Amino acid sequence: MFGPVLSERGKRVMEDYPTLAALRQHDRRGIDRIIKVVEDCTEFNRRYAGPIALEVDERIGRDPDYFNWDVIKAGCQYRLLSIPIPEGVGGLAGRYPVTTAVLALEELCSTCSGIGVVFGAHSLGVLPLLTSGAMAHWDTVLHEIVTEEKKGNPVIMAYAITEPSAGTDVEEPEFLAVGKIGMEAKRTKGGYVLNGRKCFISNGREAKYITLTAALDRNRPLETWTTFLIDRDMPGYSTPRVEIKMGQRATHATELLFEDVFVPDSHVLGYPGDGMSNGILMVMAASRSPIAAIATGIARGAYEHFLAWAHTTRNGHKPIEEERICMAAADMNAMMAQNRSLFVNAALAADSAFGKIFTSPLIKSTYLTPRPIRASKPVFSLLTSKYGKAFVNGVFRFFVSDEDMTYFLAMASMAKFASSDNAMRITSRALELMGADDSEHRRWVEKCFRDAKLTQIYEGTNQLNRLCLYASHISRELTVEVPHPFKAEVI
Repeated sequence: MFGPVLSERGKRVMEDYPTLAALRQHDRRGIDRIIKVVEDCTEFNRRYAGPIALEVDERIGRDPDYFNWDVIKAGCQYRLLSIPIPEGVGGLAGRYPVTTAVLALEELCSTCSGIGVVFGAHSLGVLPLLTSGAMAHWDTVLHEIVTEEKKGNPVIMAYAITEPSAGTDVEEPEFLAVGKIGMEAKRTKGGYVLNGRKCFISNGREAKYITLTAALDRNRPLETWTTFLIDRDMPGYSTPRVEIKMGQRATHATELLFEDVFVPDSHVLGYPGDGMSNGILMVMAASRSPIAAIATGIARGAYEHFLAWAHTTRNGHKPIEEERICMAAADMNAMMAQNRSLFVNAALAADSAFGKIFTSPLIKSTYLTPRPIRASKPVFSLLTSKYGKAFVNGVFRFFVSDEDMTYFLAMASMAKFASSDNAMRITSRALELMGADDSEHRRWVEKCFRDAKLTQIYEGTNQLNRLCLYASHISRELTVEVPHPFKAEVI
C-alpha cells in the first residue's frame, strides 16, 4: 500500500499519519527522512529507555536529585539533540523541522515521557536561537551541540520564562502587561546585569546553555521583555534546587538563581524589548504542537499496556472478551487519532514557513563560507549587531507574515489543550478499568497517568491555550508580530 521501500515501522507511521502518507507521494525523500528519525527513536526506546524507565522513575521518587546521564548519552548515537538544529549547522531540521519533532516526541514519550522530555526541553531551549535574529550563535552554541553529540557528549539546552510569581502571565501579552514580575535585567556598560529567579525549568540543572526572557523594567514588562542567552558558567548563576515531581520525573524541574549575572550585548537574542513576539509567541507557535505529541505519546503508552493487560487471562477469561473493554479501547484509539490530526496539521502549517526559512538558498548560501571565517570575531560581531539581526529578521519576514504566525500559534494552542485533555481521559480510563491490579502493565499505566497531567500545565496552562485560540483565531484580538528588520531599542 505504501511502497516496498518502507520498513514495518515506516508503514505503521503512514497508517497513523495519513496526511503524511499523502504528502509522501509528492515528497518521498522528505517524508522518509522523518520516518528514519522515528525509527531511530523506536530503537532508542527498545535498547535504552524502555529497560530502565520504571526504575529511573521510582529512583527519582526517592532521590529527586538523581539524573541518568547514561541514557542521554545513548541518545547521542541517534542524534536526538540535533533534531531541532538546521541542516546548515549539521543538524537534522530540514524541510519539516516541526513535523519531525512531533513524530519523534510521540515515539520517545510512548515509552518514557520523562526521558523523552529531556530531548524535548532541549529543543525548546534551542528555539529562541532560531526565531530571534540570533544566527551568530548557530556557529557557536549549535555547532558545539552537534559536534559534541557526535563524540557522545551531550550538550543540553533549556528554556526559562516561568518565575515564582509569574507563570501563565509571561506567555500572553495581556497578562504580561499586568503581571507581577520579579526578575529584572538592568543596562550596564557592554551588556546587562540580571537579578532574580526562574522556576520549574526543565533541564535547568543539566543545561549548559539557557535561553531566557526577562524584563528590562519590571514596571513595564510587556514593553521591555527581552530574550537572553545564558551560559551556566557565568558568575552569579546557580541552580539552588530541583523540584519534587509527580510525573515526568526523569526530566528535572529546577529553580535558577541570578545574582548580578553579567550578560554581554552579544548574548541579547533579538532587539531589547521584542521578547514577547520572538522570545515567547513565535516559540510557542513552534513548541505547543510538540507538547500535544508528548501527551499523545504518553496516552499511546498507556493504551498499549492497557491492551496487553486486556489480552492476558485472569480468573479464567481475558478482559478483552468484554464489550465494555473493546469499546473503551476503541474510544482511546479514536482520541489518539484526533490528537494526531490536530498536531500534525499544526506542525505542517508551521513548517510551511520554518522549513522554507531553514532551507532557503539565502540561509544555505551563508554556510558555503568556510566555518573558520563564519565563526571569526569580525563575522560574529557583525551578526550580533543590529545589521546582522536585521538580516535574519528580514529573512523571516520574507517567508512569514504576522497573519501566518498568528495562525500557527492558534493551531498549535488548539492541538496542545485538546491533546493533553485527551491524554488525561485515556490514562484515567485505562487505570479505572484495570482496577487494583498488581501487574507490571498497571505500573506502566499508573506512571503514564502521572506523566500526562503535566502536559495540561506547561507551555501555558490549557486555560491559557483556550484563551489564546479565542484571541488569535476567533475574536482576532491577538496578533503575533514578526520582528521588523530594524527596531528601535525601548531602553
